[in-house]
Amino acid sequence: MSNNPLPLIYSAFLVLLLLSRSVQAEQPPVLKYNVTGSGNYFPYYTNDKREPGILPEIIMRVMQLADIQAKHVELPAKRTVKYLHLGHIDFDVISLEWLSQTEKQNPQFIYSDSLFTIEEYLVSLKSNVTNWQQLEAIKNQPVGTILGYYYYDDNHFKRVDFSSEKQLIEALKLKRIEVVILDKLPALYWAQQFNTDIDFGALHSLGNLKIRLRAEHQALLPKINMAIDELKQSGRLDAIINKYTKNIPPQ
Repeated sequence: MSNNPLPLIYSAFLVLLLLSRSVQAEQPPVLKYNVTGSGNYFPYYTNDKREPGILPEIIMRVMQLADIQAKHVELPAKRTVKYLHLGHIDFDVISLEWLSQTEKQNPQFIYSDSLFTIEEYLVSLKSNVTNWQQLEAIKNQPVGTILGYYYYDDNHFKRVDFSSEKQLIEALKLKRIEVVILDKLPALYWAQQFNTDIDFGALHSLGNLKIRLRAEHQALLPKINMAIDELKQSGRLDAIINKYTKNIPPQ
C-alpha cells in the first residue's frame, strides 16, 4: 500500500472544484437594466437616490417580489437602445406603441404584462396649439424629439433632436421650435418649472409601459408577471405613481 498522499489530495481537489462549479452554475444571473430615459424624465426618473422616480421604484419592487437580482446601469437613451440590442443590458421599460412594426416583431425581445398606461402628445405653446390638433399636421414638418428615443412615425416628419424633456419645454418657451412630442406628465412638470404656457394637441401614442426583456431570459417572465400582478393587486403600484404625481398640476 502506497503512503503517497498526492492521489488523495488530487481527488479532494477535484471534488472541491466540481462543487464550486456546481454552486456557480446554480447562482441566478444578475440582470442589468436601464430606466433613466433622458435623465430629465420626471416623474418617471428623478436622478435622486432617495426618491428615484416611478420606474426605479416599480422595477425594484417587481424584482424583489420575483426574487430576481437586478442592477441598474446609468446610460443615456441612445446607448440604452444599443446596449440592449447587443446584450450588454438585459431589459428596459417601453411602450410597444412607440415602436415600428418591425421592431415590435424583433425576436430578440419578449414583453411583460402591463405596468401602467402612458400618454404622449403633440405639445405646443397655447398660442400655437390650434395648428397641431391633427396628427397629420406634423407631416414633413420639424418636430422636437429626444435623442435616442423611439418614434414609430419619425419617417413622416423632420426630427429635431434635443437631449431631454426639459430642453424640449425650454425650446418651446424660447420659440426655437413650434411643436414637440412629449409624454403628458413630463410636459406638465417641466412647463410648471419654467412657467411655460403649453397645451396639448393631437394624441401621438397611447399605450402601456412594459418590461422589454431579452429573449434568453424567457424563463423569468412568469415570475416577473406574477410580481407585477401582486404589486397591482396590493395597491402598491398606484401608491408609487401617486407619490410622484401628486404635485404635478392637472391639464
